[in-house]
Amino acid sequence: MNRFKKDQAPDCGPCRFKAICFYSRLDPQAQKAWNQLKTGRKFADDEAIYNEAQVPQGIFTVCKGRTKIFSTDAKGQQMITWIRHPGETFGHIAFFSGKEYFCNSRAMGDTILSFMDSKTLEQFLTDHPKTYKVLLHKIATEMRGLQLKLKDTAYKPARSKVARALINAISFKSKDTANPAIHGLKRTEIAEITGLALETVVRTLAELEKRSVIKREVKSIKILDHKTLVRIADPHAKALE
Repeated sequence: MNRFKKDQAPDCGPCRFKAICFYSRLDPQAQKAWNQLKTGRKFADDEAIYNEAQVPQGIFTVCKGRTKIFSTDAKGQQMITWIRHPGETFGHIAFFSGKEYFCNSRAMGDTILSFMDSKTLEQFLTDHPKTYKVLLHKIATEMRGLQLKLKDTAYKPARSKVARALINAISFKSKDTANPAIHGLKRTEIAEITGLALETVVRTLAELEKRSVIKREVKSIKILDHKTLVRIADPHAKALE
């Protein structure tokens, strides 16, 4: 973690992702301190951020790009637990548990991370104790999300799992456009996120394309019918009844 440097940490003030970052929930004094204390570093595509069994040294926030959190079995097969997007913090669950990481983390494309080391973070929390509530809310929200994901894995059909993975991967820039897009998400990664066989993912994507819900391109997937994709992802949602 010693390769993180202060001069590589992006300024939170003008950041376009701060509205979805836990930074936005801090009081003004805590925001100022956080912005001054964090460090930053650039990562290349697929570069390791941390590995399973390492001892956490602090917490990370994605400022640009994406990171994946995954585990690997004895055969080398991966299961992606999270894909962290700009504005999202990660590594905090292992850090506050006081245990080693039980997953690995890699950059997805060119990525910039902010980092707060353990000593600095502890002093920051002592000086700004209201931040504990913000972090507890974040952890509780993520645990609820993980419970829902486990429920989906157990009960939802393949097409719903793939549809949800696509929705969650929509790029920030295109999120509110007529045809949202997904960039840099491989079919193998969709399989790792959903727990489905690659063949099932390929077949499901082909079915969605045949129905004109999505359109696959060389390096992206365009969503042609977002409403239908949402309905496929959660056919029992009250809002769509």
